[in-house]
Amino acid sequence: MNSKISRMVKTLRDWSENVNPARDMPKGLFGHTAIVECNGAKINSSDLDIEFKIPFDDDTEANEAEIKIYNLSKTTISAFILDKKLTVTAGYGNDTGVIFSGFVSKVTTKYSGVDKITAINAIDSMELKERKIDSISYSKGTKASYILRDLIKKINLPLAVFETRKDHAYKDSVTVDGELMSNIKKYAEVCGVSAYILKSKIYVRYIKSGDNINFTVCEETGLINSPEEFTEEEKTEEEEDDKKKNKEKVMITGYKFKMLLQHRLTTAAIIKLRSREINGVYRVRKGSHSFNGTDFITEAEVI
Repeated sequence: MNSKISRMVKTLRDWSENVNPARDMPKGLFGHTAIVECNGAKINSSDLDIEFKIPFDDDTEANEAEIKIYNLSKTTISAFILDKKLTVTAGYGNDTGVIFSGFVSKVTTKYSGVDKITAINAIDSMELKERKIDSISYSKGTKASYILRDLIKKINLPLAVFETRKDHAYKDSVTVDGELMSNIKKYAEVCGVSAYILKSKIYVRYIKSGDNINFTVCEETGLINSPEEFTEEEKTEEEEDDKKKNKEKVMITGYKFKMLLQHRLTTAAIIKLRSREINGVYRVRKGSHSFNGTDFITEAEVI
């Protein structure tokens, strides 16, 4: 019990050092909660120590959550079976939400002093493990959007959004083989969009499109320090004909920031970002939720 009290004290101290203490603390700061559920087992951070690092982004690579739970019983450990559904819910007080939904990919248990630590790895979809597809032929005149949709069906996950910006009809027949996710990325680029997995669903849409969550990131809601600006080049495939390809270059600008863990922030969330220097609307591109026993943090990159 004392260890949990000391963790909360440290969290509050770190928060007060990074924000203006003259303002009210973000609502729900007290009573941070993390819950891991898998195969009938439900572990709450109020009962056992939990740590995690959960990334999110808008590419075709599998996102892997890393979770550590201390001093689980043998019975509870046995619930974490490969390929079983796993979710992580986190937040403050009654304001919580799912920050990860995926499948167990690896489980190990070892001792560190008197603590028994169970490390669990989980990914968005077991279908995203490296896999090759047999040769698939498409007749001449087939559009890139048709090929993309056909390849996505092979992931065997629900398709939440399918919105393309452009298309290309191939003059000759097309053969697709090799890595499934690499091909999905290729044809998504031809269509001028990104393809990604979020909470066990597939999204295909433009990098600047998203879902307005009606949330403002600011010091009052837990923003820590000033956002840092960044600029980088984004490239997409541009098919002029069946033999010539070049890259369409788009300059992406945005900000990186850190805040107290906010379950609402995830890939493609449209938010307002407000600080002393910034006041605008942005789309979340990637980031992570993490908890190391003391710091309950969300880091994000927005454009």
